[in-house]
Amino acid sequence: MRVSFYFDPSCPWCWLTSRWLTEVQQLRDLEIAWKPFSLEIKNTGLDVPAQYRPGMRLGLRALRVIEAAKSENIADMDSIGRFYNALGTQFHVQGLGAKSSIADALIAAQWPADLHYHENSEEMDLPIRKFMDEVLALYGTDEIGVPLLVLESDTPVTFSGPLLTRTLRGDEAADLWDAFTVFAKNGAFFELKKQKSSSPDFS
Repeated sequence: MRVSFYFDPSCPWCWLTSRWLTEVQQLRDLEIAWKPFSLEIKNTGLDVPAQYRPGMRLGLRALRVIEAAKSENIADMDSIGRFYNALGTQFHVQGLGAKSSIADALIAAQWPADLHYHENSEEMDLPIRKFMDEVLALYGTDEIGVPLLVLESDTPVTFSGPLLTRTLRGDEAADLWDAFTVFAKNGAFFELKKQKSSSPDFS
């Protein structure tokens, strides 16, 4: 199965969901397509609390670098995954937040160091916006954030979430994936919510 995962590197919920998917990838037949969704762009003009702004700005800068690598035909999904893994580990696990190093993520992705010059290239926002428009059209509303998952098939199924409070491993991760795909295949299924049990745990 192929899943398009729309992410912003600064989002803690995205990070935890992405760790679940990368674990499932080792246990099930799953291909992940990493696609950009900028919270900085999405929240343009809105009154975002000051503590979130630097991280969202870093997220956009990182997504611009990814799109630049794609435009130069040097990025595949594996290298994008390595870039996101390196940056997300700094941002969330190590707690560096907006001080996380895009340069170090470039090394992990094995991309040229000079790609960092695209961090402030607003022309890279165009493909990011196109991907965002694509998934919001699939979901049917723009009143949503990330993570967003699209299970690719003849009739794509788009989900907001799932949101996890910690990283799942092994059978626990696989079991949740198996249940998730059952919901996805049922055309009558619409929505399910559960009370949040804790804050994000990146350990």
